[in-house]
Amino acid sequence: MKKGKLLVAIGVVLLLTVGFTTFPVVNGFAKPAKPITLNFVSFIALSNVEFTEFKRLFIDRVNEKGKGELTINVRGGPETIAAFDLGVAVQKGTVDMAIIPTAFFESLVPGADATRLSRLTEEEERKAGAHDFIQGMYEKGGMYYLGRQQPTHQDYFYMFLNKRVEKPEDFVGLKLGGSTAFHAHFKGLGATPITLPMPEYYPAMERGVVDGISTSLHMWAGYGGHEVTKYMIDHPFYKNTVSVVVNLKTWNQLPKHLQKLMIECMLEEQKEWPDLSAKAWKKEKQKMRDGGVEIITFPPDVAKWFVETALEEAWKDEEERFGEVIPKLKKLLTK
Repeated sequence: MKKGKLLVAIGVVLLLTVGFTTFPVVNGFAKPAKPITLNFVSFIALSNVEFTEFKRLFIDRVNEKGKGELTINVRGGPETIAAFDLGVAVQKGTVDMAIIPTAFFESLVPGADATRLSRLTEEEERKAGAHDFIQGMYEKGGMYYLGRQQPTHQDYFYMFLNKRVEKPEDFVGLKLGGSTAFHAHFKGLGATPITLPMPEYYPAMERGVVDGISTSLHMWAGYGGHEVTKYMIDHPFYKNTVSVVVNLKTWNQLPKHLQKLMIECMLEEQKEWPDLSAKAWKKEKQKMRDGGVEIITFPPDVAKWFVETALEEAWKDEEERFGEVIPKLKKLLTK
């Protein structure tokens, strides 16, 4: 083979690396790398405000700034992959990324759900080294942790009831439903915990299967929860538990500048979310009132007992189940 033809043949398979992007050289001309698409699934319905605002503030922003080089493709909500199966789907690479409550995948990342007990803001967690520590936990589970989906300045979860409560004794014997994240709190109150998948919250309240549930006000208002609720306790507890996760192998294969882009968009979303959530809470509480729900405010001593029980019982439960990682995490997440 002549020298000139040999060089052209070699050129067909050579790779020319420019910056962070690799371009194949074909017949002497560099072609742009194939665009990257990350398939995404949400644990919650795509119509819910918890997703629609996240899409606007993060996914749409990544897609705009990615300029065709990186696209996040929303494949669907829990009808696509059941919420409790979503962690395994991300870990195995069935989907590239998702938003999932930590309680739904704690078997993959032991102790991850303890992050709901944080007393710090997202920014404080990063400064304290908590974010990096949590990241290390997720990597062992085959996932990359981008951060909390919905960081807020106040605690996030509320309790909704169909039996009136005014003092600690009133909780004894109540049947309270929700994810396993709330079981320690329920037991500490003297109630009986019942595990419920999210689609069963509304019918369980409607049929009297449970006397109350704990969940986010955003979700409950979005599902029309006021229709099956008589009381709402206006003393929130726990941080939002929803994590933005990416399959670790997928993340590690992304060019560095696209990793940086996603991290920057995540930080921008986290700066904007607290104010957005506060405004939404105001409207959603009014929706509850307009729907006939009575908003209960406890005396200071009962309010303190209610919230401190949620934290103290949960820390004890986490340590019993996951051992030495929990005291380390508690130290990083407590002021």
